[in-house]
Amino acid sequence: MGTGGEWGAQALASGHLRRQYRSRILLRGNDATADRLVQALASATATPGVRAVDLLVHPHGTSRRLLFTDRPVEAPRLATALQSALTPVQRRRLRVVISTACYGMSHNDAWLRGGFAAAVGARGIYADGLTSVPRMLRAWGHGRSVLTAADRANAADPRHRQDALAAAYYRRTGRSAEAAAVDSIRVVDGAGGMLISTDPATWRPSSLPA
Repeated sequence: MGTGGEWGAQALASGHLRRQYRSRILLRGNDATADRLVQALASATATPGVRAVDLLVHPHGTSRRLLFTDRPVEAPRLATALQSALTPVQRRRLRVVISTACYGMSHNDAWLRGGFAAAVGARGIYADGLTSVPRMLRAWGHGRSVLTAADRANAADPRHRQDALAAAYYRRTGRSAEAAAVDSIRVVDGAGGMLISTDPATWRPSSLPA
């Protein structure tokens, strides 16, 4: 799911993960709303034969809020919507959220409460997607755990040059608060041992490699 200028991330996802998934649902433009997202997850988890559903989400974000095409939505409200729209069985098919939203870490708890087993999000303003997203999706698609995939992404720009460039831009434009908030380091909450091959309904921490 993408909004704004995040179409590049969608292309990367297609390139790195096209063969790993049986089907996909793409929401963009006017379709990239919270309601449509919940409907899509409800439909995917209700499809016969589907055991796991992952979400790659690329909207803009602020602390504890996701900016969908139609309106901003508080992350806890999104969790409540998922709890209402999906049955317990459906929620057990939700596996991993990989988010490129700014302040994505502040949304992780809501994704987990909505049913996902694991969620990945940045600590602050997300600025290193050009280098980190390919590393993260490649590792995930090649069978690494979501925690390892996030670690690979965090190591993609070891000197944090992309963050430094973003912070310098904000300082030049008189936006000191934004400059201080640039922090692309990803944090994994929930079941960091999840693999792209894991059935979330039968997951056991001791059964998976790191």
